Amino acid sequence: RSKQWYQRRVRGSQEIVLFRENLVNKFCRNSIVVPSRDKELHVHLAKTILSQGHLAPLPLHVTPIHWSYDHALRLYPIPDMVVVADRYDAFSVTVSECLVVNPGSFSKNNFNFKVYLPAQRKLENCEISI
Repeated sequence: RSKQWYQRRVRGSQEIVLFRENLVNKFCRNSIVVPSRDKELHVHLAKTILSQGHLAPLPLHVTPIHWSYDHALRLYPIPDMVVVADRYDAFSVTVSECLVVNPGSFSKNNFNFKVYLPAQRKLENCEISI
């Protein structure tokens, strides 16, 4: 069972949301139409999260939500950046001026990671060489 956590941070004038959940796998299992290519999957997931305005856009039997804390999972107003810390492959997609990023698994992706520079609003791909 995966651990789940959520955090909302403000850095300067930018709002960054961090969310740890294996959402891509649940999303694929419960979608009516699953995109045929991986690149489309990232865009589809980002658009769904932002258009629903919620970090848990799945039915309650898939992703139970404690109603007292549901307000914390809402994405209104849309933040500048959403980090979905998922085990799935790394990706970054911009939808509605919001950067949706999954850094991926550090050990499974050849020690690749992402660095966000808030002052430049720039995301960099980095790697540790062994």
